[in-house]
Amino acid sequence: METPRMVRVNWYAYLCTVTLLSCLGFAQDAQQVALEKALVFHASFDGSADAKVKQGDGRVYTTESLARKQWTPGLDRQDVSIAKGSGVFGDCIRFADKSPKVICYKGEVLPKTQGAIDGTVCFWMRLDPDKDLKPGFCDPIQITEKAWNDAAMFVDFDKDLPRDFRLGVFSDLKYWNPQNTPWEKWPVEKRPMVTVKKPAFSREAWKHVAFTFEGINASEDEPAKAALFLDGKLQGVLEGPMKFTWDSSKTAIMIGIEYIGDMDELLIFDQPLNLQQLEMVIQGRVKR
Repeated sequence: METPRMVRVNWYAYLCTVTLLSCLGFAQDAQQVALEKALVFHASFDGSADAKVKQGDGRVYTTESLARKQWTPGLDRQDVSIAKGSGVFGDCIRFADKSPKVICYKGEVLPKTQGAIDGTVCFWMRLDPDKDLKPGFCDPIQITEKAWNDAAMFVDFDKDLPRDFRLGVFSDLKYWNPQNTPWEKWPVEKRPMVTVKKPAFSREAWKHVAFTFEGINASEDEPAKAALFLDGKLQGVLEGPMKFTWDSSKTAIMIGIEYIGDMDELLIFDQPLNLQQLEMVIQGRVKR
């Protein structure tokens, strides 16, 4: 039989537990509010590819090629569609074939570039890259004003089987490659890329992709960082001075370059997310 003292001790432990859980709940709510405040772009692909959260023009466009000479509003590719009910949360965007045309958003929706550039880009993918992609490189997303190797961020699948998955963060071409050394002569270990061997994408399951960046354009005694995550797990980090010259009116967020598969929930934040925040994104808790 419990004594009065034992009852008092158990009641005290109960109160402590309730207080701790309340504090944890408050902390999670605060994290979610901060996360939603940091969100600057969200294309959910529910019924439309236009962004439902954006700063500036969040409409989707189709350009004639990577040169982006002509921007046509909407999805102007017969092989690209909104797949009803097939997404992680609702609908998703589906790329059924490769095409010279490119699906784009305007760079004005990106985190502002005054001073250091910080942010996170994340989205879901579903495909078997070794079976579904056609020969050649594939960039599910590429962000640049100029070219893939000149002030650019991207994730890609390598052209060789089995396909590696990679994050590339390339400073201004004249900054990282002042001698204009041919790409094939650059030692692999010195390329500004994170490489994942056997990344385990599949047609049956969605995989979450995220990359963060911080301190781009900061002083050289404050090295910038970029990191790649798959399903919320860190895959690798790039660290060192990074310099980007971007004109947001000319910069493009290009998705589905040579890509064949499904994509969903493209989100961009103006800060590098931590592991807890990434987990909240993966759980679909961004409601802004």
